[in-house]
Amino acid sequence: MRAARAPLRRASEVPYETLCQFLYQEARLLDQRKFDQWNDLFAEGGMYWIPLEEDQEDPLNHLSLAYENSMMRRVRINRLNHDRAWSQKPRSRTSHTVSAIVVESVCEASNQLVVGSAFSMAEWRSFGHRTFAGLYTHTLQLSDGQLQIVEKRVDLIDSSEAFEPIEVFI
Repeated sequence: MRAARAPLRRASEVPYETLCQFLYQEARLLDQRKFDQWNDLFAEGGMYWIPLEEDQEDPLNHLSLAYENSMMRRVRINRLNHDRAWSQKPRSRTSHTVSAIVVESVCEASNQLVVGSAFSMAEWRSFGHRTFAGLYTHTLQLSDGQLQIVEKRVDLIDSSEAFEPIEVFI
């Protein structure tokens, strides 16, 4: 019989395997179109950001492909799930792969971790197949023993190129 683990209280206590499982679960929720559950992973005030430029430091004073708070993520989720969303006939199907997960920093004062990873995502829609790839930077906070997303930054390797509309979450 295994002894029960004490609840995690500090960001520095979060095991690497727990961080990996969190990122894998996030990707799985997106691939299963469980967007409400995915959105619940975000902390209050959490942001989803896709910068337009490589090494972009600021989402507010520069253009971004996406910079979404809870309300804007909810708008996108409602559109993706709506029966009359013509661009989702048939619905997008995705497959996310997350790898090269590294802890970049831990801040005990804010109880946050910054976790970097590489990703690729394949999407199939009515117009065909396309692939996105790049780097994720997740700022995670530990709250009541649970990890929450403070910010998910998606740096695409080809972010400055012209895209068909990006409807799904990368």
